[in-house]
This record gives sequence, C-alpha cells and structure tokens, in this order.
Amino acid sequence: MTPRRSPMPVEHPPADARREAMRAGLLLGWLSVAAVLVELALGMPVRHETAVVALALAAAIGNGAMPFVPWGRLLPERYSGAGTLLDLWAGALLVFVGALVVLAGAEARFDLLLFLVLPFIAVTHEGRRLAAWLAATAIVFAAAMALAPAPLDAGEIALHAVLLIASATLALALARATRRTAEAAARAAAAAELEQALLAESHHRIKNSLQTVADLLLLGRPEDASGGEAFDATAARIRSIAAVHHLLAGERGGTVAADELLRTVVAASASPREEVVVVSDELRLHSAQAQQLGVIANELVANALRHGGPPIAVVLASAGGGEVVLEVRDGGRAGAVSAGADAASRGGSAAGGNGAGAGGADGRRAPSATAAPTGLGLTLVRQIAEAGLGGSFALDARDDGSTIAVLRFNVADHAHPDR
Repeated sequence: MTPRRSPMPVEHPPADARREAMRAGLLLGWLSVAAVLVELALGMPVRHETAVVALALAAAIGNGAMPFVPWGRLLPERYSGAGTLLDLWAGALLVFVGALVVLAGAEARFDLLLFLVLPFIAVTHEGRRLAAWLAATAIVFAAAMALAPAPLDAGEIALHAVLLIASATLALALARATRRTAEAAARAAAAAELEQALLAESHHRIKNSLQTVADLLLLGRPEDASGGEAFDATAARIRSIAAVHHLLAGERGGTVAADELLRTVVAASASPREEVVVVSDELRLHSAQAQQLGVIANELVANALRHGGPPIAVVLASAGGGEVVLEVRDGGRAGAVSAGADAASRGGSAAGGNGAGAGGADGRRAPSATAAPTGLGLTLVRQIAEAGLGGSFALDARDDGSTIAVLRFNVADHAHPDR
C-alpha cells in the first residue's frame, strides 16, 4: 500500500512583510488618485473628464476604507482569507488603471500608474499567484493600449512596455530582498526566543542546585555557636544567589528589576518579625550585576540585623550619569551605652561585625567616621564591590549609634528604566 503523501506547504510572504506592503499600497492608492486629480487640474488632454473624476473619487473611497479591514487579525492566520483580500486589492488597482486609460485616452498616459502597482503586487504575492498577477498586468497594459482612444504611436508604446518590464524586474528583486530580510528577522527572533528559554532553564537548574547545597550544608551544621553561625552565614549567601537565579529564570534570562531583587533577598535574610524597609528606583540589572548586588545586599542586611537595631532600611537610587547608590541603614542599638561598656570590658574600642558597634569606655558612640569593613562578610562585600561591580564600598558610623553601609557602582545603559 502506497503511503499517503501530505501536501507540500505553500510558502507565502511573511505577515510582517505583507503588512508593510499594504501600508505602501495605501500610499500608492492615494498617490494614484492625486496624480489623476493633478493631471485634471493642469488641463492635460483627458477624454470623458466627468467619468474620470467619478472613477478617481470611487478609488479614493475604496482606498479610505482599506484601513478599516481587520488586517491584524487576518494576516497571521491562514493565507486563504488574507490572500483573497489581497487579490481583490490587486485586481481593483489593475481595473482602476485600465479604466482610466480607456476613459481618458492613451494620450493622458495613465498607464504609467502601472509602475506603481507592480511593486505592490510583487511584495504581496508569491509563486503562482505572483506569476498570474504579473501576466494580468501585462494583459491590462496591452488591452488598454489597444482599446484606448487617441492611441500612442508604436514607438512610445514599445518604450512603455520596456519600462514596464524593467519595473517588474526591479520590483521582483526588491520583493525577494524584502522577503529574505523578513525571514532572516523571523529566524533571528526564533533563535533569540530559544536562547532565552534555554538560559531561563539553566537559571532554574542552578537555583535548584544551590538550594540543595544550602540544605546539605545545614544538615552538617555543628552544634557549637561559633561554627553554627559560620554555616548559617554561608547557607544564607548561597540562598541569596539562588534567589537571584530564581528571578532570572522568571525573566527568561533577561534583566531583573532591582526592587524585586532586593525584596527577594531581604525576604530570604530577614524573618517576618524583623522590620526591613526596601525603597528602590525603577532600575533593571543584567544577570551578572544582579547576582553580585544580591550577594552584597544579603551580607549588608544580615549584618544590620545582627549588629544594628530596627528599623533597617535598604535604599537603591540612581545618582545620575549611570551611577547607582545602595544604602543599608540600621537604627542603631537601643542599648548603645551597654554596647560601649561591653567594648570597654574587652579592652578599649571594638567594632561589631558590620563596623557599627565601635564605642569608648564612657559608653558613647565614636564620632561619625567612615569605618573600614572587617570580618569575612564585609571583606566579601568590598571585593565584589570593587572587583565585580567596579565600584566602591564604605561604612559610615553615625553619632546616634546607627550605621550606613554605602555601595556605589555604575550600571550598563540597558539597566536604566525604560526610556
């Protein structure tokens, strides 16, 4: 038994190319009507002037109605419906030009309007349809030259025919180039879509792997406080990176909204009982900067919660010129005096894990100054800020016992709000 063969797919101009061609077709229609009216206004030799004016007005009404056809709904669908409308449009144009030539006479030379019709036909049709409409154009030209009163001499008719053939050749070449460009753009868009999907899938897998690593790390957490804190801090860093990959997966590997990134990191770092306020300008960050900012924000929020007091504020703002400033502020310790006493009992001034707990023997906060980051977490912050983001990081210990951590870095142009 011979297997049944499926019909070969019929290729047609891409929908986007046809849309552009129909916009050009509308312009062509108005230009044709304008050409007729201008020739009448200039007093060129035109027979049956009333009929020519009526034909031009009818063409103008038809051309004005074309924008109300639901092309956006018809063109992406199967070609049959849109193809019928395009055939009617092409036929109407040929009938309009042929009727003009016969009514006005060949000496009015309205057959030159076919030079405008040919590019429209070449772009909106393909294959057998295109061949049929090119043949129809040739037939209309020949019939109009034969039937029109006041005929042109044979030499001028031959010249018009040669120019018509040249116009058809050029129109076909331009149509092929336009079609190839549209198809290449469609292939590039499909490839970009696939790449984004694969990138999103990779971010999703990385997120799952990092969460597994964090869980395994906590399973081996030692019971003693010092070792347990180190495990907790490391697991928190891993979870913050996993949270960024989760956002990137949702964005299909594209850019990440800075406010959503910070809120996700804060939610992973702080418990519901801890007061952390996030304020951010509308910025978008590409994946590398988002991951680096996520790690830094996690470290700074964790340090503020550990060594500072509520409320904790996380503020990200654009400073102009592509510079972005991240500030993490704590409210200071309510018991600042006791913190100073603790520092004195350890022998002089001391710095907390975030550089916010420096105090003298009298229990008062040291004067406002920029503190050098100490501890593994803040050393990591400084390294990422300088080597990863190409920015700077500093801690500012205030007289009221609060501390402000300030990160400055530049973002890429596409990381700014939509412009």
